[in-house]
Amino acid sequence: MITKTFDVPRIHCDGCVHTVTTAVSRLSGISKVEASFQTKKVLVEFNPASVDETKIREALKSAGYPAN
Repeated sequence: MITKTFDVPRIHCDGCVHTVTTAVSRLSGISKVEASFQTKKVLVEFNPASVDETKIREALKSAGYPAN
């Protein structure tokens, strides 16, 4: 497992947290997603054999929350 933190500046409320968490959790190989509107960060734990950082970034962007 790999743990990666993404900066996601558009997160500003609990609704954003829910949207981001749901979008990333739907990907295969994701074991943990923690998003915070206070820090504007998303921590993701994932299996690199199933999903990579690019796919996670694409899921965030598709949900309307592109990562820096």
